[in-house]
Amino acid sequence: MKKHKIGIIGFGGAGIALFQHFERFSDCSVTSVLDIKETAFERARFYLPSIFTTYSLTEFLNSGIDIVVVTSPDNTHADYIADSLSAGKHVLCEKPLTDSIEGIRKILDAIARHPGQVVGVQHQMRCLPVHTEIHNIVRQGQLGKIGYIEGYYVHNLTKRAFEYDEWRLRDNATPLIYSGIHFVDLLRWIMKDEVVEVCGMANNICFPEYPESDLNVILLKFRSGVIGKVVTAFGAGRPQDHTVQIYGDQRSIFNNMLFEKDGGFKIFARPKKNTLPGRKQAFIKDLAITGFSNMFEKLMKIYPYNAQYNIGFYPIRLYEHYLAVNQSAKNFLDAVNGEAKLQCTALDAARSVAVALAGVEAYRTGATVQVKKYWPKELGQL
Repeated sequence: MKKHKIGIIGFGGAGIALFQHFERFSDCSVTSVLDIKETAFERARFYLPSIFTTYSLTEFLNSGIDIVVVTSPDNTHADYIADSLSAGKHVLCEKPLTDSIEGIRKILDAIARHPGQVVGVQHQMRCLPVHTEIHNIVRQGQLGKIGYIEGYYVHNLTKRAFEYDEWRLRDNATPLIYSGIHFVDLLRWIMKDEVVEVCGMANNICFPEYPESDLNVILLKFRSGVIGKVVTAFGAGRPQDHTVQIYGDQRSIFNNMLFEKDGGFKIFARPKKNTLPGRKQAFIKDLAITGFSNMFEKLMKIYPYNAQYNIGFYPIRLYEHYLAVNQSAKNFLDAVNGEAKLQCTALDAARSVAVALAGVEAYRTGATVQVKKYWPKELGQL
């Protein structure tokens, strides 16, 4: 089996996470790191003392690697992707693919000129088991006519936002582009539909140290008439929340629960085991979650339910981050090896960027914004 050599651009939180995933795969190894700070190299050498580190993009691309993983600040993605493709490398890019129309054009032009290279994007929300099941349920038409869909990216970043670098502060990195785009992309993928207009609001109350705003809320109108909502919150005093809700005229979804009109429901996804491999604590945690989950489901069966929905939600969070990132990275490697199709292509990720850019203008100006304003011809017909 071919042993891919991987280079990572930007060794902060995302770079470290993907380093750990790729090092666990049998058909690849991380051999090079490009960054602009010595502290990043110190982190890299902590994990792998022999790793090659450099400030020079030329040295990095000539270091024997065949895959580049881009985890640098958002506004650098386009240049690094284009340069890596020109050097004959496959590329995996952390979301967002880019943060501008110019970036979209540059990336898609580079891909068109180098069709032999694979370019994937880390939209790992698509790989989460509960989201895969939601996607299948919608595709099968089990909800009937869908009128509404929403997703939440609630993640308190008051400690983490500037942990490795202050690029978010320097670049005025608005939450919708940096993180909320996860759910812009997820909702588009679930609906298999495009957004045509966006309105929204924002404030900067819970995390005032964050640039511009820490709360972004946008409403989306799809071509089909379906209304969507994406909430992105960086300062909320609570654990992460990645809720998905969908309202259909026959059935509705709240995360992993499929509700019937008469008050009945079924659970279609459950917590996965071993999301933190190689640790005794993970095994104990798995046992506790599985036990609680089984107990709760038995109580749900004996508790009388009716149209009032006495059981309203499943109490266990289903965002297995390790599993989702792992599956997304593995899908990319499988695509490079010719064994799978990409779960998220650069073209699809670019369309999510266009919607998010329209959302940023919407909450900054208070206007309803037409997505076509941010939809270059390279994205195809809207």
